[in-house]
Amino acid sequence: MAIATRTPEPSRTSLDAEDGPGLRWPFPVLRSLDGYRRSWLSKDLTAGLLIVAIAIPLSMGMAEVAGMPPIAGLYSCVLPLIAYAVIGSSRQLVVALDASTAAMLAAAVAPLAGGDPLRYAALAGITAVLVGVVLVAAGALRLGFLANLLSEPVLLGYQAGLALTVTATQLPKLMGITLEEERTFLQFVEMIRRAAETNVPTLFVGVGVLASVLLLRRWRPTFPGALVAVVAATLVVEVLDLAARGVSVLGDLPSGLPSLHVPDAGWTDVLELLPSAAAIALIAAADTIVSSRAFAHRGGYEVSANRDLVGLGAANLSSGLSGGITTSASAARTAVAESVGSRSQVAGLVAAFLMVAVLLLFTRPLQNVPNAALAAVVISAVIRLIEVDELARLWRIRRMEFLVAAATTVGAVVIGLLEGILIAVALSVLDFVRRAARPHDAIEGRIRGRHGFFDTARYPDASTEPGFVLYRFDAPLFYANTERFFERARELIDATPDAEWFVVDTATISDIDATAARMLKEVHDELAARGIRLVLVELLASLEELLGRAGVLDVIGPDRVFDTAEEALIAYREERANRP
Repeated sequence: MAIATRTPEPSRTSLDAEDGPGLRWPFPVLRSLDGYRRSWLSKDLTAGLLIVAIAIPLSMGMAEVAGMPPIAGLYSCVLPLIAYAVIGSSRQLVVALDASTAAMLAAAVAPLAGGDPLRYAALAGITAVLVGVVLVAAGALRLGFLANLLSEPVLLGYQAGLALTVTATQLPKLMGITLEEERTFLQFVEMIRRAAETNVPTLFVGVGVLASVLLLRRWRPTFPGALVAVVAATLVVEVLDLAARGVSVLGDLPSGLPSLHVPDAGWTDVLELLPSAAAIALIAAADTIVSSRAFAHRGGYEVSANRDLVGLGAANLSSGLSGGITTSASAARTAVAESVGSRSQVAGLVAAFLMVAVLLLFTRPLQNVPNAALAAVVISAVIRLIEVDELARLWRIRRMEFLVAAATTVGAVVIGLLEGILIAVALSVLDFVRRAARPHDAIEGRIRGRHGFFDTARYPDASTEPGFVLYRFDAPLFYANTERFFERARELIDATPDAEWFVVDTATISDIDATAARMLKEVHDELAARGIRLVLVELLASLEELLGRAGVLDVIGPDRVFDTAEEALIAYREERANRP
């Protein structure tokens, strides 16, 4: 999503920096409000109001995506906002229900619930608690870097698959039908087959809301178009009495605040849900860390990935214990708050207290909201996850990464969201191993009048020294590419009958494993049998230590290790000049 830029605050570069005559918080858990200025309050109040206006329809819709009652979505907008504001590191980030975590929650819980709504709610709650525990533990153990395991192709493909999966669950509500199929692909097939059963008034309401939200978003992105469209649809349904013509509405919503309780689930349920909770935590962590860093960069302050994990974990814990579901960062709501000048978590706290007022005073008017309107709001939110331009960019840059993204999408749609992620991660790892197993390499030579050594394939005018073979291998040396290295060494020596020194430029070899260390000894022995010396140059300190412990340097000899290729070439020339 495109977000308008804003000039960073020049006087604020870290969470602990001074920011003029602001408030100072004595406890680390309140540092997201550190340096707060009273002049910011009016803008934060406006931002909080907008956040709630967006959250009411969207949160109820996302709760239905998760298979939970709409009221659970509103419950998820109280304590989680407070928890992240108190603990998280970002000044601006807004936590909310997210389509990805909601859909993954449904995929994890539905098979275990057996159609029992009470058991479903308990399992959804314990899943949110488990996600919170995983995130808090990850933050405490400083594992924020693990969020980087999800590469851009994986995320792009997953988002596209998620959008299609969620859309398949919401389109039947626009059509006024109930599907029998559970697999996403088969759901689309069933919708096509049963198109004639569409309830026209329901379709009219749903398409009207969808078109209104999309047009208002394009015309005025900060305007709470979803809320306005849902209110208008509710009025239309009531005035025209469309409920009598088959347009379904939410029905009774409980009034009052959620009760705090531990979800009723056994240890067997916990063990079965834990892998899914870990997957949800990984997706939520990646989304949160990326969003937090992006807004911090724009605002001119620093954030902590590990504190954000703990803050997000606390948000999920509080959500699960208060009848809500899993939460994540919301870049859209954060951008809306930022657009009206919000600079702190006061906006999130205001939104939480306003949602309390909604739960206490305004649940009755929400009972007449048509389900088709909420489905349209959800669809309008998830279709933005299909980033066609970014997928096209992947196709231009590296086709294999595009195929990873496409495979992730297909896996999510055909098999399932969780399975799609596993497929994508496995393909990413295989692609990395494939590229690392056959990396780029080069024979290097000198260019007259220029300093250094150059790839002779790229620079045809680069000349090599007779008998001096300078070889560069552009990847870490490990078990998957040692055979490739050995084969290339043989090929180059066979193609250079006068070779005397085989010099390996290790500047691009950042690491080495035990298999590769043994291979280097074998290369040394084979070259020595042919009267050729193995020489290493540009050794990194860490690599030199590894080769020393592996005994490779003892075999090669300390006089055959040089700091630079230039020094090795000088030594080679001196050796030749001193021969009898």
